[in-house]
Amino acid sequence: MNPKVIYFSPEDSIFEVAKVFSEKDISGAPVVKDNKVVGVISISDIVRFMGLKLEHSKSIIDNPLSLSMAILNLIKLGKDYLSFKKELEKISSTKVEDVMSKKVISIDPDASLIEAATLMAKNDVNRLPVIDKEGKLVGIIAREDLVRSLLV
Repeated sequence: MNPKVIYFSPEDSIFEVAKVFSEKDISGAPVVKDNKVVGVISISDIVRFMGLKLEHSKSIIDNPLSLSMAILNLIKLGKDYLSFKKELEKISSTKVEDVMSKKVISIDPDASLIEAATLMAKNDVNRLPVIDKEGKLVGIIAREDLVRSLLV
């Protein structure tokens, strides 16, 4: 588990989220309000919001650094400059709470790696917020963390 969790507020803009995702080389993060995890925001959520069809954006979802590729994909899909500009304005003014996944799949700090892997596979999620008994976010575990743990 990574105890240094990057998280967002429901009031943050998805433009800011995309910027942080790119800078920190991550593809998703919890959304926290009043010290409680209320959702999860991911590149998939942003791409879905942008109206790209998943079959055109599969490589975007798989690569957290390629949000800029989503913009290029808009152009490739035939969007003209004005439509492109409207999409960017829509993105910059949209709040996380409008795009995030509200169903939070989380895990207890004492859970095993097997439990984490099983939960991720069963729910088709790439990361699990780690939440203690009081409901406080204490870490996050991503699929990459599971793979890394095999190498230790």
